[in-house]
Amino acid sequence: MEAKRLASEGQMHEATTGQTSTSSTSLANHKLRGDSIYWVNTNEPNPSVQAYLIATQAVQDSLNQHLFLGLFELESHFAIYPVGSRYHKHLDQFQHDKSRKISCVLYLNETWDNDDGGALRMYLDETEHANFIDISPQAGRLVLFLSERFPHEVLPAKRERISITGWFRNRSSSLPV
Repeated sequence: MEAKRLASEGQMHEATTGQTSTSSTSLANHKLRGDSIYWVNTNEPNPSVQAYLIATQAVQDSLNQHLFLGLFELESHFAIYPVGSRYHKHLDQFQHDKSRKISCVLYLNETWDNDDGGALRMYLDETEHANFIDISPQAGRLVLFLSERFPHEVLPAKRERISITGWFRNRSSSLPV
């Protein structure tokens, strides 16, 4: 599996939050999330990565055709959560950049059981903490949701949890037209 290979080669790095990655924010970020990531390059030679990019391009085209979202690009990373790590409740949206429109998560965990934990908890009401659904990270499951609408978190797992997570973006004011 590509994510495991990247980890074994030391190419994954500790994830941060927001648009900063300074050492002063690293400690705070570690309390918010515990995964390691590798940003996917669209020129990645790996056939499984290319298959993912082709499939997500088809998803993007369909979303644009049927929902008129104006999606322009996809940014993605592999994520590996060690046993017991989590990502606390958050939105997939930067404070000063609203270009992320649709979040997508493809799970890569073989033979995952609900007892293994690691669910994606999606809050369905922004004001109420009791209204949520838990989505088990089973291999091949693809989850799509509005990035700025649904707070969510990754719950701790009893096993290593692996995914490829991405965000379909529209053109932001920082991107050339």
